[in-house]
Amino acid sequence: MASIIIADNTGAYGGRSLETRPLGGTESNVTLCARELAKLGHQVTVHTHSDEDAVYDEVRWRPLSAAPDDTCDAYVAVHHPSLLGYVPRPKQRVLWGLWGANQWRHYKQFWRMWRYRPKPILMSQIQVRDYWPTLPKPGPLTVIPLGLQDDVRGLPPLETPPPRRAIFASNPARNLNGLVRIWGERILPRVPDAVLDVYGVHNLGPGEDAWRAWEGRLLPAGMPEAVKASVKVWPTAPRAELLGAMRHARAMLYLGHKCEAFCLSLAEAQALGTPVVVAPVAVLPERVIDGVTGFCEGEPAAFADRAVRLLTDDALWRRQHEAALKLQQGIDWTGYARRFEQALFGAGANAHQRLAA
Repeated sequence: MASIIIADNTGAYGGRSLETRPLGGTESNVTLCARELAKLGHQVTVHTHSDEDAVYDEVRWRPLSAAPDDTCDAYVAVHHPSLLGYVPRPKQRVLWGLWGANQWRHYKQFWRMWRYRPKPILMSQIQVRDYWPTLPKPGPLTVIPLGLQDDVRGLPPLETPPPRRAIFASNPARNLNGLVRIWGERILPRVPDAVLDVYGVHNLGPGEDAWRAWEGRLLPAGMPEAVKASVKVWPTAPRAELLGAMRHARAMLYLGHKCEAFCLSLAEAQALGTPVVVAPVAVLPERVIDGVTGFCEGEPAAFADRAVRLLTDDALWRRQHEAALKLQQGIDWTGYARRFEQALFGAGANAHQRLAA
């Protein structure tokens, strides 16, 4: 059994937060990985901005304001180099990249990377590209695609094609405006009965009209009433409701954002069997098998054409739906934790037995 300390300054969350309220991707990933490492027999402590000091699912949760243990077998700083010195004398330091790795090149972080020389654990090839040769490289870069939860994996094909509904499921600041412009100008005129469902974390109040609140910012100005009626902005939804909407959409449409370093929503949509149409931005091309489980198109007319085909061609939708279910299941969090463990400690006696299982 190894002692592992994880520190994350993203937000205030604890051991039960994943089951009690919506969490961002970083918080969810830390929670799921910590639980699985504990199941593998390790002594895991997670420090966050929460005030709680308690043990849940064999993981100890402590505040960042509390002094950590002086040493441990592996100290994992979640993304921010400013956390690298939090544990004074660990046997090894790891920087777990859950956002874009280009942030580590910033002059305010660069010196910390060289002072502590952490072992990076990344989640995508776009992060490898952004890890400049001028950054310390204590060995080969480890890339482990994020695990997917069991509720999106291993589902059977849908018996019938969904209705002509597409879905956007991200922060609306991540180019929802551009997507709705393509929707209104190039997709809806060809599929007049189509609907674009918009899900994501936002601050709309109960009953507040998204067009009135967002027009000219997150939504484009001057759209016809028919376009506005076809774009349904939903309240921030519980996970089960969101996954149900993704599973029964004809396609997920997303133009992406330069900060995307993994894009869990696309990975989950693909695992659920939902074809996607994305732009070739940041990590998005890594999340789709172009022409097989969806499409990657940068030009607006081509992007719209692919979306129209998925909304109207049942045979195309069926092929891509079944291909996604077969080819895009990813790894579960148990598999992720085993790879993470091997990155930390190598294939030692106990680890090797588990990794070979």
